[in-house]
Amino acid sequence: MSGSVVPHFNAHSAEFKKFSAGEMALLYASDDGTRLAGSFKESGLHQMTMPFDEFIYIVAGSSKITVEGETFEMGVGDACYLKKGMEVTFEHSSDFHDVTVLLSDTPIEPIV
Repeated sequence: MSGSVVPHFNAHSAEFKKFSAGEMALLYASDDGTRLAGSFKESGLHQMTMPFDEFIYIVAGSSKITVEGETFEMGVGDACYLKKGMEVTFEHSSDFHDVTVLLSDTPIEPIV
């Protein structure tokens, strides 16, 4: 993460830290914890009820995403917006990597 007025980084060369589902590099966290932006490297199957809104832009790999019965494939250059409360299943490829923005009305629990 940059120390400048405008947070910026390169998603491929940022400093990644391990978390339960893979690795993440944090670009930005609002003071109140309701906005986070970063880059994630994950793989495998993940199921969840979305605890916040999430914008996803894929920079490597692919993901098959099922949202409330609708399944679609996403690859490099694809983006989607998932809303809080949606039932989602992610099937990420072994080289999946995205840039993500998390948005909530309440503080988002720390990921790392």
